[in-house]
Amino acid sequence: MNRFLSGLALVSSIVCGAPAFAAGDPAAPAQATPGATTPAAKPAEPLPEAKAIMEKFLAAIGGVERLKQVKSRQVALNMEMPSAGLKGRMQIYQMPPAMAYAETELAQIGKVMQGSDGETVWESSLISGTRILKGAEKAAFLRGMRFNADYDYQDLFKSMTTTGVEAIDKRPAYVVELVTSDDTKETRLFDKESGLLVGMRSTNKSQMGEIASETIFSDYREVGGIKMPFRMAVKAMQIEMITTVEKAELDTPIPAERFALPDEVQALLAKQQAEPPAPATPAPTPTPTTPPAPADKK
Repeated sequence: MNRFLSGLALVSSIVCGAPAFAAGDPAAPAQATPGATTPAAKPAEPLPEAKAIMEKFLAAIGGVERLKQVKSRQVALNMEMPSAGLKGRMQIYQMPPAMAYAETELAQIGKVMQGSDGETVWESSLISGTRILKGAEKAAFLRGMRFNADYDYQDLFKSMTTTGVEAIDKRPAYVVELVTSDDTKETRLFDKESGLLVGMRSTNKSQMGEIASETIFSDYREVGGIKMPFRMAVKAMQIEMITTVEKAELDTPIPAERFALPDEVQALLAKQQAEPPAPATPAPTPTPTTPPAPADKK
């Protein structure tokens, strides 16, 4: 579920960063929602280990055994940008190991589709056309949409450190700094009492460069024995998007065609595979050196 939240935050931050809504400097860092995240004084008691916080979170949302039983996830969401007076919808489908399809429709942006058959990651929209994600963008999508990777968090992160306590909506939350195997950094905030994930800060790569975002999770409800937040507020590029869950289903069959690569994606992939690889950059030619003059004979 934690990876689902990461994936949702990733998709929302990319939508916020679409050119139609970019405000000011596109590389400007996200600003925290006023009153939502407040640095707290350094706690007097020792901070718990990050692993203990992660394990408490897993227990709080339903436990590892229940998470391992889930074989599919479908979530329908409503989206709203209050500052722009715009509303939209998002539908997400997921199956293990990393098959995912997300469809977002928002006024002035139109339909944005993103998907993965577990290997190829693609995106299609009126703004950017159809493209195949590579490098850091692909890695971020697969990380965010990796199915039920919560209990495999030690394989995803090479370091986890509890760095302090902050207040989320006036409630203390432990701050955990995480670094992935490819050196991507992410900050997660867990409610000190309940153990639930209540905040996340990350920077994702996109066509517009790096997009910093902050997400606040709230209104946790139980779905099929697993707790998930029904309200998410994502702030990126000076824009806030409020996302609320309309319907969530676990283990409802999803047709395999849902994750199949669209025809235009297959054509683009075939074209890229047919293109000859770029020639290797030749090594620089060494600069000839002038031999020293012979010494005078006396």
